[in-house]
Amino acid sequence: MVERLGPPDNNPNGLSLFIDDIYRLRVQDPSIANQTVELRQECLEYSRNLQLFKKLGEDFYKISNTFAKDVEKEKLRAIGTQNQLKTMSKQRQAEQQVYQSQILEQSVELERLKSEYQYLQRIESEQQEIINNFLVNQ
Repeated sequence: MVERLGPPDNNPNGLSLFIDDIYRLRVQDPSIANQTVELRQECLEYSRNLQLFKKLGEDFYKISNTFAKDVEKEKLRAIGTQNQLKTMSKQRQAEQQVYQSQILEQSVELERLKSEYQYLQRIESEQQEIINNFLVNQ
C-alpha cells in the first residue's frame, strides 16, 4: 500500500512525497523505486555475465593461441622431416647412379676380359697345334 502525500497528480513540477509499505518517507514513487532496484540488479547480473564472458573469451584466446603455436611447431617439424626425406631420396638416387656407373664399367671390363680370354685361348690352341705338329714331325 502506497500513500501519496502532497499535491495531486496534476502537479506541474511533478514533485510528491510517498510513504511506502514499511512506512518510509520517499520522494520517488515506490513502484518506480522498485523498478529502479530491479533494473540495478539486472544490470549487476548482466555485468557479472559480461565479465564471465570476457574471461571465457580471454581463456579461449589463450588456448587457441597456444594450440596455434603447437600446430606451427609441428608444421615446421613436418616440413623439416619432409626435407630430410627428400635429401635422403636424392642421396639414394645419386648412390644408385654411382652404382649403375660402376656396374657399367665392370660390365665393359668383363666383356674386354672375355674377349682377351677368347683371344688367348685361340693363341694357346694355335700354339698347342704348332707344338703338336712339331712333335709329330720330329
